[in-house]
Amino acid sequence: MLRRKLMLLLSSLVIIFAGLAVLTTWLLQGVLGDLDHLTVDAAEITKSVGELSSSVTAAEVELYTLQMGGSRHLDRLIESVERTEQALETLSAHYVVAWPDGEAADVYRRISQHYPTFKQQLGMLATSRDAELAAFHYQRVLAISILLRSDLLELAETTQSHVRSEQLAVTRKFRWIVFGVTLSSLLVINVSVMLLLRMTGLVLRPVEKLVAASRELGMERFDHRVELDQRDEFDELARAYNHLAEQLQDNELRKIEMLHQVARTLNHELNNAAAIIELQLQLADRRSGQDDTLHKHLHQIRESLRRMTGTVESLKHIRRVVLTDYVTGEKMLDLEKSIESQPAEGGTS
Repeated sequence: MLRRKLMLLLSSLVIIFAGLAVLTTWLLQGVLGDLDHLTVDAAEITKSVGELSSSVTAAEVELYTLQMGGSRHLDRLIESVERTEQALETLSAHYVVAWPDGEAADVYRRISQHYPTFKQQLGMLATSRDAELAAFHYQRVLAISILLRSDLLELAETTQSHVRSEQLAVTRKFRWIVFGVTLSSLLVINVSVMLLLRMTGLVLRPVEKLVAASRELGMERFDHRVELDQRDEFDELARAYNHLAEQLQDNELRKIEMLHQVARTLNHELNNAAAIIELQLQLADRRSGQDDTLHKHLHQIRESLRRMTGTVESLKHIRRVVLTDYVTGEKMLDLEKSIESQPAEGGTS
């Protein structure tokens, strides 16, 4: 039973520590996932904005070349326009831009509105044969290009701000996790201390009672009993001790009763003999006259007789059996200690 209780308490501690470890690992894995997601997404959107800006710049360079009377081949211009469309398509799939209520979504919508006009004017400028018409389209393209660049700059700032806000959110989340893990660890430590104190109490309290009872037994206090209510091995040991103490107490009572019976028998016989001896001593005292030596011997006989009858009388008042050393290897009854109401330390029975 005690082993079962200790195993239950230890299992509770292991489960608590394992649960805390699993929870901490899961939370930290979430933070690491957020950081990885933030790093990848920030790199992707920065790359997409950069590619869009580069493709617009390349288109402007080709337009400038056409305007300055350079090559009339449109392959590079068409390639720049296609890269711009791909960059816009890639950017539209990003969650920062796709989020309807975000600032980046508003900027991207403006870019999407300006780009068709930009593309149309590019095409007209590239295919225009009239110088005045080409100049008109060039001015339109330049104006739209300025708007696109302004929007691209705002988009870059907006995405950077969004990334910073997500970084702050992840940082706050990590701080709360650290704070929560710290509080949980303190709570687990307190619970562990309480459980360990409980385990210590299950062992030390009954051991202290049993040790104290053993000392009482060693001092021949056989009426002492151990009271435990744990329903375990210590409880069985306490019952065994109480049974042993009860047997020793009964044995002690039987010895005392036997000594009382012997004392009554001896007292009866010695009283009769002492009465006869006392009569003879009185007769001898009257006949001795003025003999001091004889009076002295008669007095010694009376004192020895009183001592003998007093010793037999004290046997009737024995409350416990205490033995003391008589000669080497032999014991004798210690009448003085056997008559005491409280046992003295070091007595043997």
